[in-house]
Amino acid sequence: MRIEFCGLHFDLSSDWTDITDDVPEGVPTLARSSGVGAFQFTIARYAGGKHPRVNIVALKSMLGEFCRKQARVFDDPVTNMGKVFSVGCVSRDLNETLGVWYLSNGSAVVLATYLALSFDRPEVASELAEVRQSIATMDF
Repeated sequence: MRIEFCGLHFDLSSDWTDITDDVPEGVPTLARSSGVGAFQFTIARYAGGKHPRVNIVALKSMLGEFCRKQARVFDDPVTNMGKVFSVGCVSRDLNETLGVWYLSNGSAVVLATYLALSFDRPEVASELAEVRQSIATMDF
């Protein structure tokens, strides 16, 4: 199902709902009511002035910095090129699964994350697969 959420357009099944009001910082967040993880977005939109001309090299740099700050092991980054390009990776440890992606259309930048406080439940693999597919279909 194609949805619009915070100015982002992407495919996601209808059982994901907006739980932003339940998140202390008010970060735009989607989750399944019976799910195990949260899909969150931080959006930096180009508002004027010198055009940033964000490219894949810049996104890889942002991802690398994010991963270094987490002090955990991430899998190899995956890059997608298209109207919106992205780079992302996933980390799993005994307590949680964390997926992180940086996306851009050349002007705006989106940081999307998926966090589940588990790594071995089948629901985590299912939700993570759906989030990855959503990232691949994102437009803004």
